Amino acid sequence: MSETERRRKYVESRVLMSSAAILNPTFDDGDLYFTGAQIELMRNLVQYANRPDNYAAQWEQGYYLVPDDSDWDEIQAIVADLEETLMGNPNTLWGYTDNYLEWQSNDYAQSIADSLDFAEVPAGQVWVVTQWSAVDVNTQCTSYILQLLRSAIGYALDTKKPTMANEYLGGPVHMVLKEGDAIRITFLGTYIGDDIHGYVHGYKMVVP
Repeated sequence: MSETERRRKYVESRVLMSSAAILNPTFDDGDLYFTGAQIELMRNLVQYANRPDNYAAQWEQGYYLVPDDSDWDEIQAIVADLEETLMGNPNTLWGYTDNYLEWQSNDYAQSIADSLDFAEVPAGQVWVVTQWSAVDVNTQCTSYILQLLRSAIGYALDTKKPTMANEYLGGPVHMVLKEGDAIRITFLGTYIGDDIHGYVHGYKMVVP
């Protein structure tokens, strides 16, 4: 595409998008939750993203240049991916349904390696765990281990090593739990009779 072909006159009513901002976004990927009305708006607005006249790769006095052929191919691929997200895959956007907040404790640990099991995800939902913490009130444990419990098998996903008794440790995580999954926090190095506590936080989504 020549510069002459790329050149467009300014139209006062036109809202231009920077092609550089689309091709090199400053936002990280993330989970966003939209109302039905907002999705309908985006489904209509995305049609404007298929028109090269709505993009400016370079601004000049009295005119602007639309993206060149290479950039336009990349933009079209991004738009196609957005259209698939909004319209082609009904499982991509799930509705937020509730906050997930759970606290478990055992005031009398049974062995030198004890665990706290949290609630299982029910049918029709997906839970996302974003934060966890644990503490042994009485003993400096060897470690606190955050696990995904699936089909009775625990998968270690995060580990913290306390330096003293009664030390709360944990941190941010991103764990997606499907139906039947649960969280388990295992304490290594407890003493029988220890007071152990665990906490998880996140959000729940309904599966369409």
